[in-house]
Amino acid sequence: MENKRIRIGVDVGGTNTDICAINEETAELMVYKLPSSVHDQSEAVVEGVKVIAENYGFKGGDVTRFMHGTTVATNAILEGRGADTALVTTEGFRDLLEIGRQKRPDLYDMQADKVKTLIRREKRIEIKERMKYSGEIITPLTDEEIDRVIGELKKVNAEAVAVMLLNAYINSENEEKVRKAIKEKLPDTFLTVSSDLSRQFREYERLCGTVLNSFVGPEVKKYMNNLKKTLEDIGIMNTYINHSNGGLMSIEESMQYPVKTALSGPAAGVVGAKYITDLAGETSIITVDVGGTSTDVSLVVAGSVEASDEKTISGYPVRIPSIDISTIGAGGGSIGWIDSGGILKVGPKSAGADPGPACYMLGGQEATITDARVVLGHLNNKTLLGGRLPIDSDLSFKAVQKLADKIGMDVMETAKGIISVSNSNIIKEIKNVTVAKGYNPSDFCLVPFGGSGPLHAAELIEEMNIKKALVPKAPGLLAAYGLLTENMRRDFVQTRVMNLDADCMASFRAQFRDLEKEAEKWYAQEKIPEDKRGKEYFLDMRYQGQNHEIRVPVDIDAITDEKELRAAFIKTYERLYSFSSDDAVQIVNFGLSAIGNIILPLVNEEEYVGEDPSKAVIGSRRVYEGGGRFADYTLYDRDLLGNGNIINGPAIVEQMDSTTVILSNQYAVVDKYLNMIIERRPKGSDDDE
Repeated sequence: MENKRIRIGVDVGGTNTDICAINEETAELMVYKLPSSVHDQSEAVVEGVKVIAENYGFKGGDVTRFMHGTTVATNAILEGRGADTALVTTEGFRDLLEIGRQKRPDLYDMQADKVKTLIRREKRIEIKERMKYSGEIITPLTDEEIDRVIGELKKVNAEAVAVMLLNAYINSENEEKVRKAIKEKLPDTFLTVSSDLSRQFREYERLCGTVLNSFVGPEVKKYMNNLKKTLEDIGIMNTYINHSNGGLMSIEESMQYPVKTALSGPAAGVVGAKYITDLAGETSIITVDVGGTSTDVSLVVAGSVEASDEKTISGYPVRIPSIDISTIGAGGGSIGWIDSGGILKVGPKSAGADPGPACYMLGGQEATITDARVVLGHLNNKTLLGGRLPIDSDLSFKAVQKLADKIGMDVMETAKGIISVSNSNIIKEIKNVTVAKGYNPSDFCLVPFGGSGPLHAAELIEEMNIKKALVPKAPGLLAAYGLLTENMRRDFVQTRVMNLDADCMASFRAQFRDLEKEAEKWYAQEKIPEDKRGKEYFLDMRYQGQNHEIRVPVDIDAITDEKELRAAFIKTYERLYSFSSDDAVQIVNFGLSAIGNIILPLVNEEEYVGEDPSKAVIGSRRVYEGGGRFADYTLYDRDLLGNGNIINGPAIVEQMDSTTVILSNQYAVVDKYLNMIIERRPKGSDDDE
């Protein structure tokens, strides 16, 4: 077998494991989808890699990079299933996990439960030490006190330990002493030290992140070790794990900081969408990833992904660098239901993969979005997944009819209503990431992906007056594809609160120099060549007296004085809040994103074949459009469409991993990368109705 250079991306979801492989020399794209293995995700991962390697004629030794997005950490957090964990914290802070921010989960629900406390009180050990906000030690940490704490840890016999000392983000000296002792006395215990994970202030968020990292650490480490060994057995040696910031980290780093993988799947989809649209010349995009149970919405503005350090995972606030992604319960399996006021609602409850939508013939009885699409005619009424998933459309009609009977509506109008409500939910979230942040949605290109994203695209651009939608070549596998395009990345963030004035500029330069030194160590550790090293700089800033800050990208080589920094802050603040003031401004956090540029050209430009798409026509289907109207939609096979083809609506384009609907007043153009760009037909054109 001839040696090849193959790059593989694998994204594991709750239902399916998606695999994308690409030949780095020919840009041949190879895809495969199979059910996820519930008890050990690595089983489906390795099985799928073996199948795709056999199908396309390469071997493990040909794989130059294996990139993986995993839900092991996410699932453990969501299910409350983790290691028996102990906490070491500053005297007086033992109960911070319960106290939190002294907020109720729901202001108006007196019965709402707070999130589960992951560490029992008897396993939270206080240590006598104290440090000022400035990093000055007030109460020194003695060897005797450390020995006492080690003795307490031995008594509780925990699998993992989290260490979070007050103000350690500014001075980690005492945490380092505790780390050294635990490593020496309890070498087999999984250990997380807060100053390793985050060097930003706000003790409760640092505590939650540190505890979560230790809570899921042993399970993730076991999974990663098993995956690494199994892959090495078939010749794959270079394994990387996706980070929630949209970058890759080594598998060794992922074992140390597993909480950073908690949002890795959705992040990979955003990165993949950005890569594809950059090639197509679209630099400002709204990504809408519609899966089986949820929809993830994110934003890319002028080529920059919106980022955030403040995320909530299953009710636990953590401060980890991540792509800013908003999630709602609106997926293909989301269930339609009637509330106490007789109003039709959709989600967040989902039929999931088992029993799934009624049409899957697995016992589902309730009407889902997928069932509504089958009833309306948007989806194939015999099979999905390119013929691999047989369905029963009669079961969809029965499920929707049952819901229609409750509200006294026609079955077709009820199905139409399910789609309208689900679209309204998605539109609300799109507005939250655009309008609420000072952006006009009509200035963006919509990028729908996930198995159900392209079904919603045409409707969303109509309702929101978005100029166009770009449907990628393999939208249902975009997260796996996005892994193929990712760089190595690590974010270094340090809290240093200072007033923005003439005196701060020296500290401004010095702080970034310190972060650059840390980045250089990381580059060397990851063996990233000097010509592949990139850096992006940012500040978190606020008006003095405010409690939260906003992120401001900065070009440190172009900044000459504090007035320019203030101007950059004001510009961002006015976009978000439509006003600004003359009040004093503070710098809160300094940040540097270190990037190892490993991207290679991965997409071939296809030859132009003309506008006529007739060779891709595979039939027609009657579709309900509302108000008692039906229309015949031309059916196309996506795999047979070529560069330059124009598909006039009404039309439906089917492919193995998704289905795209094009409305009557729309058309789609296939570009040289085989993306489909959907736009509204100009009023007054010959085809305009």
